[in-house]
Amino acid sequence: MSSELRAKAREKLTGKWGKAACISLAYLVIAFLIGFIRGHIEEHSFLNLIVSIIVFIIEVPLSFGLVYSMYKLFKDEETSAFDFCSLGFSNFGRAWGVTWQTILKMIVPVILMIISYVLLAFSISLYVASSFSYIYSGSTSGLGMAGLLSIVGIILLIFSVIWALTKYYYYALSYLIAMDNPEMTSKEAVEESKKLMNDNRGKLFGLQMSFIGWAILALFTFGIGYIWLIPYMQFATICFYDKVKETNA
Repeated sequence: MSSELRAKAREKLTGKWGKAACISLAYLVIAFLIGFIRGHIEEHSFLNLIVSIIVFIIEVPLSFGLVYSMYKLFKDEETSAFDFCSLGFSNFGRAWGVTWQTILKMIVPVILMIISYVLLAFSISLYVASSFSYIYSGSTSGLGMAGLLSIVGIILLIFSVIWALTKYYYYALSYLIAMDNPEMTSKEAVEESKKLMNDNRGKLFGLQMSFIGWAILALFTFGIGYIWLIPYMQFATICFYDKVKETNA
């Protein structure tokens, strides 16, 4: 199935590679500029906090806009390099609505993930404190507890990450559904994604994993290859969406 979808994506990209690459390049330039600005602000300053909040707020519509631009290009609709900005911010509420509904669906594994990080951080602190205690007094009472907490934290982290990942794939098509069905609410788009992804999560995971070789190869081009890999992957995902939508029609 993955090879079929990749072939379909390449077919749809015929005559569009240049424009698709320009969209990807424009998006990556914006992402680079955002990172560059953040990198030149004092890390623990109030300004850094404000900028971090702003970046957090705008990253969602920018990502939504990128997918929307690729979706329009896939559907042979007119779009240009920086249209992802206007498409994202003109759909600001919808982009955040879908994202928020997805977060709510994944809240339990996310909370467990946070708890696991807290346990690991506490176990490290306890280990350091216990090590000093052992050096100066010979007491090992805290080392065993630190080891136990670290084991529990690691197990919980692995479990929560796997759970979050498997749940995420239920909602991986939410953006595309929201774009394809403007009459749907954000909640309905997320729920429709779960419906379509029943018994299809492994197929999408397999499709995405089939791009690993290309992703590694793109690294050796100092990231330049991602300018073409991004639209290739986006088009393949849209082909996947069209296929499962047709199957569930």
